[in-house]
Amino acid sequence: MTKYWPNRQSIHLNLSVANLFVQTYQRFSDKLSNKTRINLPIDILNIYIKKQLFIDILIELEILVIDLIELNLDIDNIKNLNNKILHDIVTKTMKNFINKLQHKKDAHLIYFYSSYNQLFFAEHKILIQDLLIYLVFGSNAIDAITFPFYKLKTPFNHVRILLENAIIQISNLIIFNLLENFPSIQATSQFLIRNNLCSDHNTSIRSISKFRNNLISYNWANQYIYYPQQIYCSKYKIWLLSSKGIFYKYIYINRSSEYLKLSKIQLSLILYLELQDFIIPKINSLIIILGKFIVYISIKIIGKGFQLCFRSIIQRIPQN
Repeated sequence: MTKYWPNRQSIHLNLSVANLFVQTYQRFSDKLSNKTRINLPIDILNIYIKKQLFIDILIELEILVIDLIELNLDIDNIKNLNNKILHDIVTKTMKNFINKLQHKKDAHLIYFYSSYNQLFFAEHKILIQDLLIYLVFGSNAIDAITFPFYKLKTPFNHVRILLENAIIQISNLIIFNLLENFPSIQATSQFLIRNNLCSDHNTSIRSISKFRNNLISYNWANQYIYYPQQIYCSKYKIWLLSSKGIFYKYIYINRSSEYLKLSKIQLSLILYLELQDFIIPKINSLIIILGKFIVYISIKIIGKGFQLCFRSIIQRIPQN
């Protein structure tokens, strides 16, 4: 039986929010390793540190929801302040994370102008706005065209995966910026090892260098290839927790408002996809037709060749 998210502000909504946070906290006891082929910044952390970071973000989100309810903000206030809300929660969580480290003098707060951060905050509406609306106002307050299902029948698990995605994405942002703080790979390695942050297979300078290069290359591909493609296809990659580890899935969401915010380079990819959708099927059809024609001609030529050979052989046979 499908469990649905409450439609409006009520005791039922408050209990559902509390239940959601408790369930999410309990899921941190499961395996937290990345089960995909995509490199995530948090992959460099050991399981204990990763779990503590997730818990810190969950606590900050819980405090945020309580504050929003006490301030009695309306939906328009949350939409207008959404970017700032996300900025503040990321900064506060990273500051708390750094303050817990034993050797923290080399670590600094986020530099918000990197391409990774810009892409992260470009998706702030999907990442945090809809989640906060669900948690504070209920599913009736969500724009009816945002998700491809009737908003008054929003599954409980839909809100759960939005919360899990926010935790994982914010964690990735924090660790990515932490790694970008240092002037060299050696300094990064020393910082990670001194603070016991690394997983066992990420302790050498070579492994950290390879890990960082993979993050940068994927971030570039994500910015100019995957991100525009997802907007064009009205999809959003969402990261989830499971009993086996961390994985992702795509959900359908209306992203038409983001289309016009793409850069010229990103729009050129959209144009390429449109041309690809238009041209490739026709090229495939043409290749198939040409292939059939070539096979037909080849069979005819080979058949005629055999007939001439047989006639020549027959003619050379002496007549008795």
